[in-house]
Amino acid sequence: MLAEQSKDKMVGQRIRAARRARGLNQEELSRRLGIHRNSLVRYERGERGIDVELLVRIARELEVSLHWLVTGEGEMEQVPEVPESERLPVRWIPVLGQVPAGFPHYTAEVILEYLPVPAATAKHPQTFALIVRGDSMEPRLADGDRVIVCPDQSPPNRAIVVALIDGETVIKELKITRQGEKIVHILVPANPDYPPHVLTEDDRIIGRVVAVQKMLE
Repeated sequence: MLAEQSKDKMVGQRIRAARRARGLNQEELSRRLGIHRNSLVRYERGERGIDVELLVRIARELEVSLHWLVTGEGEMEQVPEVPESERLPVRWIPVLGQVPAGFPHYTAEVILEYLPVPAATAKHPQTFALIVRGDSMEPRLADGDRVIVCPDQSPPNRAIVVALIDGETVIKELKITRQGEKIVHILVPANPDYPPHVLTEDDRIIGRVVAVQKMLE
């Protein structure tokens, strides 16, 4: 809870700094955003968390980088926008450090950043992203790649899925097969140096990978 409050306070401080840099007072910015001035005051003080949609609007009104506004990293100034006629609809989804045991419920503490993805890719309201760690899925997925995950507890055979195994987040290919009268679900790594894992009742499939952002360096 303290970490979440601290994050809200830092975001609020960046909103205040950007607002002042643009020469706006709280009344002017709140009017542009269509919110009450008292709400903006509480956001800037870090007394209230801000949802992603409002953060996007604030970043647009103040012409600052959304990534900087959320994380404090990079430059404050916004990259020049693509003309509206050339834009594709996008959604900003959270990049999680790991899948929490209580998914789909989680706090801001597990969010590393927000990632823009095509809206058509992120149709599910709880779509999220993960950063691939390790080489168990090479050559299909490399360390550092970002996978876009759609929540789905019953993905099809051969889907790449995200699962919780003993509290650990894993990304593997799902193989559904029959052994006698029993249907068996197996998580299979792309790298043959790693063994497959037969899912048990204690394991949990979180979702399936619907897109990948490859890291070129």
